[in-house]
Amino acid sequence: MTKRTKTGQKKHDESVLRSAEWYKKHGFITKADLPGWNKPEEIGGFIPDLIVKKGKKEIILEVETKNTDISDTDQQKAFKKYSERKEGRTFRKKII
Repeated sequence: MTKRTKTGQKKHDESVLRSAEWYKKHGFITKADLPGWNKPEEIGGFIPDLIVKKGKKEIILEVETKNTDISDTDQQKAFKKYSERKEGRTFRKKII
């Protein structure tokens, strides 16, 4: 797992926050790996940046920077595998 630069971490956290606020505003139950938010449950030993639910739809969202996109493949595989276990569940990766 590659460590983000301070600037990269700030951009990452801002992107996660914007996404969390957008989903919450659109009626999704939202859990974000950010201070002040309910934290998502661990999946395959990893905590996703965001899990949102609305009805039968569930989205696992992971925000990656250019530095972490390639290095976090085990994490991404775990989230993708989890998402494939249930209809209506999807994994999305956002690269910033």
